Amino acid sequence: RLTGSSNNPIVYSEDYNYEIGKSIKIQDGNDVTIIATGTMVYESMKACEILKTKNVNASLINMHTIKPLDYQAVLNATSKTKLIITVEEHSVYGGLGSSVSEVIAKEGVENKVIVIGIEDYYEKGGEYSYLKEKYGLNYNNIVSKILSNL
Repeated sequence: RLTGSSNNPIVYSEDYNYEIGKSIKIQDGNDVTIIATGTMVYESMKACEILKTKNVNASLINMHTIKPLDYQAVLNATSKTKLIITVEEHSVYGGLGSSVSEVIAKEGVENKVIVIGIEDYYEKGGEYSYLKEKYGLNYNNIVSKILSNL
C-alpha cells in the first residue's frame, strides 16, 4: 500500500488542480455531507464506503483550506443534506467545524452540524495511530456519529 506523509494512505492517485479557498468534492450523496480536512479525508472516504453498505449515501468534500473557507461549498451542502459532519485533526474550537458552523449560522439555515475533532484539553503524546483512535479520529467513529444522528 502506498503511503503519503507520515505514512498516511494516499487519497489521490493522480495530480489535480488545487486552488486555495476552493474545496474538492470527492463524491455526491443526499443523506449526509461530510466535510473533512487533511488526513481525515481518507478516514472519511472509508466511512463513506461503510455507510453505503448501510444504504446511507454521503457527500464528501475535501476542505483542504480553512481560511479562506469555500463558503459556497458549505452553502451548497446545506441545500442538499440536513446533516453536516465536519472531521478534522484539530481542536473542535476555532477550526473547520467552527468555520462551517459560522457559515450555517450566518445564513440562518437549519442544518444540524456535528463536529468531530479533538476536545479542548491537552493530553500526553503517543504514536499517531494510537492518538487517532484515542480521539475518535477514525472511520468507525465517523460512521457511528452519522448513524446516531440521521
